[in-house]
Amino acid sequence: MDSLNEAQRQIRIAILLLATIIPIGVIGFMILEGYALLDSIWLTVITLATIGYGDIYARTDAGRIFTVILILFGIGAVAYGLQATATFLVSPAIREVRQRRRIQRAVSHLHDHYIICGSGELVDDTIHYLTEAASRRQQLQIDLMAAPIERFIGWLFGTSERRQRSRLWRFIRSVLIAPLRFLHRSETLLDRVVVVTPDHGFADHIADTGLLVVEGDPTSEAVLKGAGIHHAHALMVILDNDTEALLTVLAARNLNADFQITAAVLDESLTAKMVRVGANGVIAHYDAAASFLNNVTLRPAVNGFFTSILFSQQSNLGITQLYLWDDSPWIGKHIGDLRLREHFSAGIIGIRRDDATYDYAPTDDRILNEGEILIAVAPAQRINALQAACRKNTSSQPHVPNWQRLAVATPPPLAPHPARTLQESAAAAAKMSQHYIICAAGRIAQNAIAKLNPARPFVIISNDSEYVEHLLQRGFLVIQGDSTQEAVLKAAGIQRALAVMVTAEDKASSVLTVLNCRAINKRLLITAAAPSEDIAPKLARAGADRVITPYQVAAQFVLLATTRPVISDFLQYVLFNYAAGIETAELYMEHDSLWIGQTIQGLGLSEQFGAGVIGLRLSSGQYLYAPPGDHLLQEDEVMIVVTPMEHSDLLRELAHGSVNKRPVTLRRDMQPTRLPRH
Repeated sequence: MDSLNEAQRQIRIAILLLATIIPIGVIGFMILEGYALLDSIWLTVITLATIGYGDIYARTDAGRIFTVILILFGIGAVAYGLQATATFLVSPAIREVRQRRRIQRAVSHLHDHYIICGSGELVDDTIHYLTEAASRRQQLQIDLMAAPIERFIGWLFGTSERRQRSRLWRFIRSVLIAPLRFLHRSETLLDRVVVVTPDHGFADHIADTGLLVVEGDPTSEAVLKGAGIHHAHALMVILDNDTEALLTVLAARNLNADFQITAAVLDESLTAKMVRVGANGVIAHYDAAASFLNNVTLRPAVNGFFTSILFSQQSNLGITQLYLWDDSPWIGKHIGDLRLREHFSAGIIGIRRDDATYDYAPTDDRILNEGEILIAVAPAQRINALQAACRKNTSSQPHVPNWQRLAVATPPPLAPHPARTLQESAAAAAKMSQHYIICAAGRIAQNAIAKLNPARPFVIISNDSEYVEHLLQRGFLVIQGDSTQEAVLKAAGIQRALAVMVTAEDKASSVLTVLNCRAINKRLLITAAAPSEDIAPKLARAGADRVITPYQVAAQFVLLATTRPVISDFLQYVLFNYAAGIETAELYMEHDSLWIGQTIQGLGLSEQFGAGVIGLRLSSGQYLYAPPGDHLLQEDEVMIVVTPMEHSDLLRELAHGSVNKRPVTLRRDMQPTRLPRH
């Protein structure tokens, strides 16, 4: 900006000099040469421009001396002005001004777009997931367009694997299909994203990705207006400072009362305040990571099911919101009459009723009503056709009434559990098997443990004396010591444990803990929270089955709550909901399960327990969503069941033979939930 001001000052000086020299030249030629006014102006201009046509020139000695002096001063002033003008035109500040004007023009043409306020790793992760989703959608559309070409090539060359490996087959396929990537470019969510950031360097980084970026303070109403907040669809507030995030939400809600606002916070205690000032949904980084890590560790099949339909780019499955607005031909029909599995390979796992409550695992005889929103799972390439069948008018995005997200319910006070001592904990841990170990260090571990029941088979390792005393008073089994030490891990029963959660904040300690756990127990399910993005691959190589980072989890859930709020609410409602008394459990069909050979419908789960099966992990490791009632349960399958919490232990006992019984290893047929970053 200083260079721009200096260039402007130089231009003003050059203009002043020329404004002085030109009149002097005109008057001088009129007096010394006796030329008329127009001729004097002409001679002055061509002299300063060094053109010299020769039609008019100084004839007297005095006129020639005056011309020399005029040239010396005039050309210097012109050169000075040209240099200042060139500096002004090529200065970075001018480029930024032109860039801002271009962005403002582009933003003014956007409607129903998404605004992201923030900078740093969380915004980068959010944009990364948006880019992955856009690439996946683009590839799906190309695959659909290429299907007729594939069939033609198959007819021409045959469909044998040997022919399809031939160079000629691959060459013809690439020649015919590859151009589709360049010819077909459909709009994606990335085309409707505007990033607002106060960080100049981060603004340049975002601009290099091709996204629209507005540089400025997101708490400023003027900056938010420049991002098109009056005609935006939703806002994501992802700032490093919770106070600024609070002010941004307040300013945004004052400007637009109807759109969706999702905020990410570092301090989970600010969640209620964010909601009060206008946020529809609030994601607390460490609390979200803790809940996700709990689910990955304690319910890996449930986690795998939801990950496969929500976040995984490798999965062919997708989940979508189907709006039963007044133009839907499905209103008044039974779900079974739609024959969704036959026509679209789709299934409905939930319904948001018009009063913002949810049904899970609806049966075929459920009648659909106007104003409801269906949560459906289908192959990704069939989702567009499914949406088109549900609504006659798919050209416009349906307007979902602005409602507050479901508040995260505080766990109710558990029944008092007797306090323990370290000696009692060590003795009890020595007798335990098929239990869960938590290597507790940092905020993620504390948030995760706060949600757990000490009556369950948990053993916690911690080196923090004050925290150890707190856990003992709550009734947890605790081993005090360093989790990197083999002796401490063995005292916690690592040889007999089912799973271990590692949350060390020190990079070396986290890697060493994972290495020792894997060396001692090859069948152990190991989940880990990476202290930073760079350590995640090392934890995976050390033997961790699941690796997460708080920012990655927060980015995924901020996007989900913003772009698919109904699905986000459904997930929060069914996964582990203290307020509604609902949880999603996984029931294992081990070799001695009495349920093997029975049909899902024959178990009478809905009638006896108010439970519903939303998914099934087959023995092959693949997931089946909304399985039909006549599905015959097989050995090694896992049922994903939404059930009232009061019946969950009874269901486990009926399916497993014991409340705490699990398979010998939880690692069976599991795919990593963390995707590599590029």
